[in-house]
Amino acid sequence: MKFFHSHIILPENCKSRLKCLKACPTQALRIRNGSITFYDYLCVDCGACINVCPEDVYVPVVDEINDFDKFEFKIAIPSLILYTQFGSNIHPKLVHQALKNIGFDAVEDIALDIEELGFIISEYIKNKSDNKPMISSFCPAVIRLIQVSYPNMIDLISPFDVPRELTAKRIKKKYARELGIHEKKIGAIYITPCPAKAVSIKQPAEKEKSWLDGVIAINDIYKIIFPEIIHINETQKTDILDDCFYYGKGSGVIRHLLQNIDSERCLSVVGIDHIKMVLDDIEDSKLKNIDYLEAFTCSRKCVGGAFCVENPYISRHNSFMLEKNYSVPPPFDKDKVLEKFNDGFYFMENQVLPRDTRSSSSDISTSIKRMNQKNRILAKLPKKDCGLCGAPSCQTFAEDCAWGEADLSDCIFFTTGSQH
Repeated sequence: MKFFHSHIILPENCKSRLKCLKACPTQALRIRNGSITFYDYLCVDCGACINVCPEDVYVPVVDEINDFDKFEFKIAIPSLILYTQFGSNIHPKLVHQALKNIGFDAVEDIALDIEELGFIISEYIKNKSDNKPMISSFCPAVIRLIQVSYPNMIDLISPFDVPRELTAKRIKKKYARELGIHEKKIGAIYITPCPAKAVSIKQPAEKEKSWLDGVIAINDIYKIIFPEIIHINETQKTDILDDCFYYGKGSGVIRHLLQNIDSERCLSVVGIDHIKMVLDDIEDSKLKNIDYLEAFTCSRKCVGGAFCVENPYISRHNSFMLEKNYSVPPPFDKDKVLEKFNDGFYFMENQVLPRDTRSSSSDISTSIKRMNQKNRILAKLPKKDCGLCGAPSCQTFAEDCAWGEADLSDCIFFTTGSQH
């Protein structure tokens, strides 16, 4: 299967600094013969390589606003992180007006869908007795990490779709009905803080096609709408600010769903290394008392996404101010929400499946043979994880050798005669 990824690689820019090898959580990168080797089936699109590479070897792939001119009606669905990129004196409705000024016909928030989903998840967990902890599906990079590195934990992934998809599904039906046009003529465009969400729209893990029609990076849209926001703020009356706006409690940081769930039985974790530690513990049956795991690969949650502009700590502060000013949600009818739940509205269309890797595609006898060979090679290596062989660690290098994709002589400790 060919995988879509959030970046293209420009190998001619690479200076072999090895930073990307060390940062990649699934060992999807190698440097061989002075060139990058990319194992695309291992990449989870976390954006780590984009963040650490000083030579711009990894170039993000996202849409531009002109790509959506084919739609009769264009709707912007901003990540709540977009609002945190501006000062706390910038009313969110100014952001909405700026988006309309540059060509969007409507702007829709996802906060209310988050509110409803939080209620649904809390009710679901109360009645769920098996397959715990349930792992949040909010971060696509976490889902792909489980597909690649923890395939036996697939059943723990939350069966619920994410708010951006629920919002797109809801508003497409709404505007198609109100405007009397087909849903295909309505473009729903998500404004994303990170590459992983872009990939989840271009190639969803749980459905054939996303309800969203495209994705624009926050840093790209920021450059366009910031001058518009300044102009509106200086020249127009404030009557555009009269409409109700709901930001969502804690939406810019962790635990924005867990307010609805017993905090003693929930765990929040950020940063992919920490997530792997927790997933290892779950795999070893050490977290039996946890009902729900909220996990985000970016070390400061979505405010630290690769496509963000603002300093993540200032962005987090702006999130608290937005919460303070706009944290009272409009009431929703819980009976209607439960009715939508019973109709399957909130669920993913299909179950997430493990990815085929070189290990999983082999029969048992071959896998055992490769594993034994890998362990024999690893025993000969210095365990320094220097990366000079072009692999991120001695263990990965040993596995590459076992699969015939590298040679023991590639290790500098052998070629210099330092190994005895």
